[in-house]
Amino acid sequence: MSDSPHYLQPYQEAVENYGGTFDATLWHSKEGQVKRFEVFCSFANFANHSILDVGCGIGDFAQYLIEKQINYSPFHGIDAMAEMINTANTRSFPNARFSVVDIVKTLDDLPRVDWITCSGTLNAMGEPLAIKIIDNLYAHCTLGLAFNFLSDQSRRDPNSESLEPASRFHTVGILEHVLQKTPHVAFTQTYMEGHDATIVMTKNKLDQ
Repeated sequence: MSDSPHYLQPYQEAVENYGGTFDATLWHSKEGQVKRFEVFCSFANFANHSILDVGCGIGDFAQYLIEKQINYSPFHGIDAMAEMINTANTRSFPNARFSVVDIVKTLDDLPRVDWITCSGTLNAMGEPLAIKIIDNLYAHCTLGLAFNFLSDQSRRDPNSESLEPASRFHTVGILEHVLQKTPHVAFTQTYMEGHDATIVMTKNKLDQ
């Protein structure tokens, strides 16, 4: 565990405790994970488009799309934890594959795809690294990037909550940054009472 980069250490510890399971993704609940997927799909039209899911865990976003009859073409999930990818590859989703990739170490070697999604993956990283990743992911998509993070505009008392290993990002600053990349930005933090925020930034206007 000590040899893992700081942004992977919480996940390495979780995998050691839980193996390649949902619990090792560090989501507090399945319901919260699904809610974030719902928000992605409310803004982005993934149907018949290629998707790169960064920090895919055990492949739950692919499962969600299948359950909602949203036919991606194709789906590629990447995660730095081999145990998670091993589990994802046992699930036999159609037209989907999963690979062990540390996004931080491969930023310049990503394939170009239509959509890139990043759900929960940025939470354990510092904000400067997260912004670097956002910029690079957006450069590698042809249609758009959907990502979420913990909002510092939640109106919650920081002394009353424990977010480890995650941290809240400067929401207004993130918005200002992505708006320098594209005017086509959708934002919401209404779905979890301000706790979480989602941004979908596209090359052109949102296609709904």
